[in-house]
Amino acid sequence: MLSPEITRDGSVLLTTFTSPARALGEVAARRRSLVALAVATFAALLFAAVAVPRIDYVRAAELQMGPMAGELTEFQRAEKIAQAQKLGTIAAFAGALSQPTLLALGAALALFAGFRVAGAKPGFKGTFAVTSHGMLPLWLGQLLAIPALLARAPVDPSELPKLLPSSLAAFAPGRVPPPLLGFLSAVDLFAFWSLALVVAGMARTAGVSKRRAAAVTLVLWASYVAVFKVALPAMGGGGGRGPGGPGGGA
Repeated sequence: MLSPEITRDGSVLLTTFTSPARALGEVAARRRSLVALAVATFAALLFAAVAVPRIDYVRAAELQMGPMAGELTEFQRAEKIAQAQKLGTIAAFAGALSQPTLLALGAALALFAGFRVAGAKPGFKGTFAVTSHGMLPLWLGQLLAIPALLARAPVDPSELPKLLPSSLAAFAPGRVPPPLLGFLSAVDLFAFWSLALVVAGMARTAGVSKRRAAAVTLVLWASYVAVFKVALPAMGGGGGRGPGGPGGGA
């Protein structure tokens, strides 16, 4: 049998989607994250399990090989494709296992520091609980993208941000530069939903007004987008999509 605490955690998680103000207030007070992270990780793993067999690794490998593709033998080409598929599979499942926790942890550290600089004194455990629950819409977005993935398979990896028409990336014509794709994927309904939840939760856990919580959270989010969605892809150091697939980052 599930313990009363875990059962309550599950109830709070569901209430996050139906009555967010009440749920985030309870999240800030109870400071529990485990069930939210477990559900987010399950959603990420499910998306990876569906996506990996349906990603066009041949196309991805050919793009990586570039002009040198014509100089390779059939054996070398097949070896490159097999390597791309193997690395892609490992990266997809490793990311699905680690991203929900690492993203929530990174966001919590940034929010904790940001609110401290702004003069508030949130507890880190409460901040981590708020971010763990606040990011749930991002993982819901991945689940909702699965039907589109099944219908359009095989899918080029660069097309993953365009599966669900929740961000501007879905309306980008053809292939666009990674920095632009990163920015467009960040302008996303699920990301804004997550931001609204985080603002509501941080207002409670930091003891500040919603306006002040929104100002600090939006500055931090804009900094995240500028660095991880635009600058790093421009330098070839990262992709333009949100965590593990469709959606933007929070």
